[in-house]
Amino acid sequence: MQVLLIRSYQLLLKGLARVLPFPRQHRLIGAGSSQTLAAELSRRRWRRPLLVSDRQLMQLQLPAALIRDLEATGLPCSVFDQVLENPTIACVEAGLQCYRRNGCDSLIAVGGGSVMDCAKGIAARVGNPWLPLRWMEGLFRVLAPPPPLACLPTTAGSGSESTIAAVFSDPQRHGKFAIADLKLLPRIMVIDPMLMLGLPPAITAASGMDALTHAVESYIGRNGSAWSRRKALSALRRIHRWLLQAHRHGRDESARLQMALAAHEAGAAFTRTNVGYAHAIAHALGSLYGLPHGLANAIVLPEVLRWSHPCCEQQLAEMARAIELEGSDGSEQGMALAFIAWIEALKQDLGIPATVAELREEHIPQISRSALKEAHPGYPVPRLMTQTDCEALVSRLQDHSDNCFR
Repeated sequence: MQVLLIRSYQLLLKGLARVLPFPRQHRLIGAGSSQTLAAELSRRRWRRPLLVSDRQLMQLQLPAALIRDLEATGLPCSVFDQVLENPTIACVEAGLQCYRRNGCDSLIAVGGGSVMDCAKGIAARVGNPWLPLRWMEGLFRVLAPPPPLACLPTTAGSGSESTIAAVFSDPQRHGKFAIADLKLLPRIMVIDPMLMLGLPPAITAASGMDALTHAVESYIGRNGSAWSRRKALSALRRIHRWLLQAHRHGRDESARLQMALAAHEAGAAFTRTNVGYAHAIAHALGSLYGLPHGLANAIVLPEVLRWSHPCCEQQLAEMARAIELEGSDGSEQGMALAFIAWIEALKQDLGIPATVAELREEHIPQISRSALKEAHPGYPVPRLMTQTDCEALVSRLQDHSDNCFR
């Protein structure tokens, strides 16, 4: 009965995704495109934007040129730079107070997925001051329209600039939660590879694997459409071709642009299909141990695919053929296993560990409960897990040696 209820709910979401009127975004894409944003905001009559970022990016002065452009265009800009790696409710509330204190009327997010999610949370609270962020958890609970938001990603991973969702940590409940609403889709997105040049290799690796996880989970999920599958495969091909290049040659402008486009396409795909168990387990690990989300996704993904394989062999084989992998015998099973092996080899080339060094045996039941609570009923996974299944999978992520690399 529980399986029937879960699958029925997912079928309802699939039908809903086909008819929802996703808003159209204004896209600025290409080297130097961020330099045109101030003029675009002035044309749209945004008057006092709040720029949301983090302290590291502010110290690197990455948003400095944009701030100068805004001031030169007559748009005084306030700055909120207290975003954490995993943004919390308190972080959103601090941003809300900054927005109000400075009389802002719009938001600009400059940063990775955490920054963009935090900006979405601030916008949701500005538009709905009587609603706690926790109340808006789930689908379509952002009742009143938020102020307009522009997103400038500085990493190529989350795809948050193209999604209707945002994820937050709740330290009091030791977990993460998501809000999702069409009103949260940023009005403007800017993909400028110049903002990503010189990004550290470790961040390039983790964010690239985050985008890969979005593409893969969107493709193997039961709620995909022809449109979402095209987007996911396009993102996958770009990642296959360009991720290692961006990792090894951080100032390669073409590689940075292609990876940013991959993250955008993967984000667009999963915002219409949802994700899967890799994300649910990664969120639980991130909440408990503070693991960056992309890194956690990268560690978890191969194990989830191995477990899911019996129910998504065809989709895994299709992805293998899309990037022209060679299976041992060319069969569906051979191609599917080759795809999982490629992901593991890619992780090793990127220097990503196969296990979670912090993972403790006594935490495994808690992590599994949290992951399944997140995933059920909304994640249209190809194969449903029980608590026992999830605990067995998470236990395989333990580091049983002094060397955390396979």
